[in-house]
Amino acid sequence: MESGASPRALPQRFDVSRALAFFFEDPKWVPKLVIGSLFAFLSPFLIGTVFLTGYAMALARHTMEEKTPPLPEWDDFPSLFRDGLKGLGISLAHKLPLILFGLVVAFALLGSILLGRDRRVSPEEIAFIGVPALVGGFVIVFCLSLALIVYLPTAFVGFIGTSRFGAAFEIKENLDFIRQNGPTYILALITIVVAAFVAQFGLLLFCIGVFPAAFWSTCVFGYVIGELAKLRKEGEPG
Repeated sequence: MESGASPRALPQRFDVSRALAFFFEDPKWVPKLVIGSLFAFLSPFLIGTVFLTGYAMALARHTMEEKTPPLPEWDDFPSLFRDGLKGLGISLAHKLPLILFGLVVAFALLGSILLGRDRRVSPEEIAFIGVPALVGGFVIVFCLSLALIVYLPTAFVGFIGTSRFGAAFEIKENLDFIRQNGPTYILALITIVVAAFVAQFGLLLFCIGVFPAAFWSTCVFGYVIGELAKLRKEGEPG
């Protein structure tokens, strides 16, 4: 996209039910689920997270290009690894300021606890100064977390839609996309949140285990990003 150019909004209805069910339309969804579940099991280790993220990026690209079926094969591990590193880089770069601010709040809380044990500092002084500061810090962290949840998907949309890593950090263009496609973007966010919620209770709701449900949720995220990237790409000036 040229500098200063904003994507124009296109009327498009986001199909939430399709985003949640597309996974099971692939004739090979069972073997793909097995491999994906293995990487979900390994997600506490960096290698599992990298490949899951890479698979989501590949799925998003397939969805944007309207490939059938959208679920990629597990046959190009070098590409999945590269895409996974880029995806993690985008995620961590956006989360880093929040993480650092959260650490500041945590250290402030620890400091207030230590001061509370110091007999030279009265509880009234701590309550008057420390409590409002800590409450304010936690409110800021909460608000920043919500803002990140809303904004981060469009950073991935920029990366997938333009095939440029730097597009994930073009804040103005990304915010313009959200503003101009508000209803569609809200439905997409709801879909991502619902899938993530279901994944937390995969053992109870799907009876197939937490790790398969986590992989399914990752695929829903990739599909949603792909649909939004398609919308962004179609909305770019010719």
